[in-house]
Amino acid sequence: MSKISEFSENITQFATDIETEAKRITWPSRPEAVKSTLAVVVISGVFAAFLGLVDFLFSMGAKLLLG
Repeated sequence: MSKISEFSENITQFATDIETEAKRITWPSRPEAVKSTLAVVVISGVFAAFLGLVDFLFSMGAKLLLG
């Protein structure tokens, strides 16, 4: 029986800790969120273009080597 009550206390403490931490969250403002999102999209696009170029060059090299 003590294991059940200990488990219940642990769950209650865990839920309380989650609530406490959730109150500390500071969300970015809308302009900050937009800037961050645009940065991620641009960097992802640049990285995708770079990987596409590298893939194309490797594929051309493989075609030249293999005939």
